[in-house]
Amino acid sequence: MMRGRLFAYILAAGLGAAAPMVAAQEKGALTSTVELEKVSGADSGKPVQSYVAPDVVVPGDRVRVTLLFANPGSSPATGVRIVNPIPAGLVFDGTDDRADFSVSVDGGKSFGDLAGLTLPGADGSPRAATDADVTHVRWLWSTAVPAGGSRSVAFFGRVK
Repeated sequence: MMRGRLFAYILAAGLGAAAPMVAAQEKGALTSTVELEKVSGADSGKPVQSYVAPDVVVPGDRVRVTLLFANPGSSPATGVRIVNPIPAGLVFDGTDDRADFSVSVDGGKSFGDLAGLTLPGADGSPRAATDADVTHVRWLWSTAVPAGGSRSVAFFGRVK
């Protein structure tokens, strides 16, 4: 139990170190929230998922990282770009927010759809990039965030 709690503190510290970056025509506020995925019972034959503040996480746990952009300005925020490094304690495990989304497998230097990215394999020839190779996630919003409005996106990670 103590090992799990210690790991939760390390994970939280790692997420703090991996602060998301945001760029927009107007400054906005960006906050992040980390929640542990809990799966229980079944509803209509499907497992029920809920998300809670993590007291303890262990390797294999799935967490959701939610990024909330708030536009306190008096005009719409256009060209919003959110880039978030994948914390060292996590492996990228997808997103449900696919619109305007891309990933990097080279430390944030370039971005694209994961299915089209490659890395050098052990023999030097290209291999397909996988979730485990993702170093950063990015959203380039094609629609403006209204004045006084907000928008959120989320990605999932598996605890290493």
